[in-house]
Amino acid sequence: MPRRLLFLFLLAALPAFPVAKEILQIQRDIALLQDQVRNLQSAFDKQLAVTQQLLNQNLDANNQLSNRLAVLEKSLQDQGKVLVTPLANTNARVDALAGQVQGLRDTLDEMNSRLSRLQQQMVDIKNIVSSVPAPAAPGAGVPGSTAPAGAPAVSAEKLFSDAVRDYQGGNFTMAGPEFTAYIQQYPNTPQAAEAQYYLGDIFYQQKQYDQAAEAFDQVLERYPEGPRTPDAQYKKGMSLLNQGKRDAAAREFRGVISKFPDSTAASAAKEALRNLGLSARSAPGKATKSRKK
Repeated sequence: MPRRLLFLFLLAALPAFPVAKEILQIQRDIALLQDQVRNLQSAFDKQLAVTQQLLNQNLDANNQLSNRLAVLEKSLQDQGKVLVTPLANTNARVDALAGQVQGLRDTLDEMNSRLSRLQQQMVDIKNIVSSVPAPAAPGAGVPGSTAPAGAPAVSAEKLFSDAVRDYQGGNFTMAGPEFTAYIQQYPNTPQAAEAQYYLGDIFYQQKQYDQAAEAFDQVLERYPEGPRTPDAQYKKGMSLLNQGKRDAAAREFRGVISKFPDSTAASAAKEALRNLGLSARSAPGKATKSRKK
């Protein structure tokens, strides 16, 4: 009986040993897995910490870079503001200097042009002086429109009309020699006084006041009763005034008023004297001289 029971007990206990071994193996595996999980978790935490640290460093570096860029941008803006005003002033000065230089160039060009015209006028005058014959003596030649012996075959009417046409057209280069030729060839015609007056006015309009005064004086000397004599004496006074000869000009103006009181030239002479602050009457003890400058 005891052997049977022992046998039965052994039979009942045999299956339990393999099961317990498997459970132990599973428990060991689970423990091993848990250790691995813990190791992985620890490694992951460490890696995550390192990554987080790197991110923080990058963020700090980015912030520092942004701050530096902001400071640099502000510095550039401040420098730009500081430079804007001087640069604008410099540009304005450069523009002003450029305008002044251009103005000087224009003035120089105008002066060169005037010098060229004056040189041409001097050449024309020299040509006139060299080509015109000597003045005829008073009373020489035939009165009227007949040209003296040896004169070119040009009628007095045509020569005078051509000269007046050129004078009115502003072609003084042609009109001057034509009037001079007319005076030389036809000194006793009624138009000779006008030709002499026009010749003086050509000099006057060209601001050659010395020659103009001489030409107007020739009207007074040669044609004292001519229709242009009042105007010639007034223009002689203006020529003297433009030369700074104030007293001589005043004498001429007073001479016009005294000799030709009802003429237009007399009114102009009175106005000229008023502008000079002078009286139309001569000072006591001084005679009016109209033939001398």
